[in-house]
Amino acid sequence: FSPAHDHLWLVGDLVNRGPHSTATLREVIGLGDAVTSVLGNHDLHLLALAMAPNSGNGMRPGDTLDKLLAAHDCDELLGWLLERPLLHHDPKLNWTLVHAGLPPQWSIATAEREARTVETALRDDPVGFFNKMYGDQPDTWSETLTGADRWRFTGNCLTRLRYCTAEGQL
Repeated sequence: FSPAHDHLWLVGDLVNRGPHSTATLREVIGLGDAVTSVLGNHDLHLLALAMAPNSGNGMRPGDTLDKLLAAHDCDELLGWLLERPLLHHDPKLNWTLVHAGLPPQWSIATAEREARTVETALRDDPVGFFNKMYGDQPDTWSETLTGADRWRFTGNCLTRLRYCTAEGQL
């Protein structure tokens, strides 16, 4: 990999997948424009711990985030992570990058729209966002979903989806 000539796409979960989360973030940030990364569920977990510690989403057994949260540049690292998208689409390549998946009812345009809505909610009010974000319901897409229900479904698809029915039930 040569940052001068190559472009790296990362599927998220840059943190909490081993003991070197801080070094990993610093390395990826150092690659600058040579890297595109989306948020994964572990990245969101870190942001929730740091920005909304009373959201009920506390440290879990096996978490490896203590050193990162105590790092001298923690705010800078979290700020960079907060600016990562949930979905990246490259129209020239016609490739789309997400951490988990998309429900079959969504087009790429729908997925992009919903991802941008969730990203905006997260950046505008992280505490409010994380206080409403966690849960497994709703588990089926509907255009009538609003507010936190719509964000939760979208976030679950883009960062936690493992499988779904043909009808799109997670």
